[in-house]
Amino acid sequence: MARLKAKEFEEACLARMEVEEKLGRGTMGRYGVMSYIDIDPVTRQIKWQPVESLPDLEGVIPPVGRQFIADCKVTSDSGVELRDDHLPLRQLEHMLRRSRFGAICFLLLHYNPRELKTKSEPAETFAFPVYEQHPFWVALRSGAGKRSINRDDCREYGVVVDWNLATEQSRIPRPDILAALWRLMELPIPETIPG
Repeated sequence: MARLKAKEFEEACLARMEVEEKLGRGTMGRYGVMSYIDIDPVTRQIKWQPVESLPDLEGVIPPVGRQFIADCKVTSDSGVELRDDHLPLRQLEHMLRRSRFGAICFLLLHYNPRELKTKSEPAETFAFPVYEQHPFWVALRSGAGKRSINRDDCREYGVVVDWNLATEQSRIPRPDILAALWRLMELPIPETIPG
């Protein structure tokens, strides 16, 4: 698999879910960009002010209409950084809040292939769960946690997202988000780390 950029990964996810929607298995779209209009009291000029964005994607799966929320991240490094400029606090807090009410929230993390001196790492994609009592997020919010998510963290806490064909007529493998979503829902909820 070739190296992906963030927009390419997001587009692959959306394209896969377009097919899934036609098949009645789920629907997904982008969260809209939020903004507000501000009027300068002196000049009376109108200014458009963007608001820090929500996660990239949200959707619903049948049969009960359960919501899911995902944010896409791509890295060519050893881990996905959790700096505020890469995963804004507003996005994380939104997912944590929605997960309290039953939404399935996760990061879609794509690791580009890497050639290192002693080994090669293939391209891999994971769904990494986001909810308040998860030990990874408990530790991060307490200040004691890691500031990045590496492939080993994904193997421990997340699920692999396979790239495959949605139908026999499909020609391009894309991330099978729904299969990963169903596997995420089967994971046991781990004990939180005291602290």
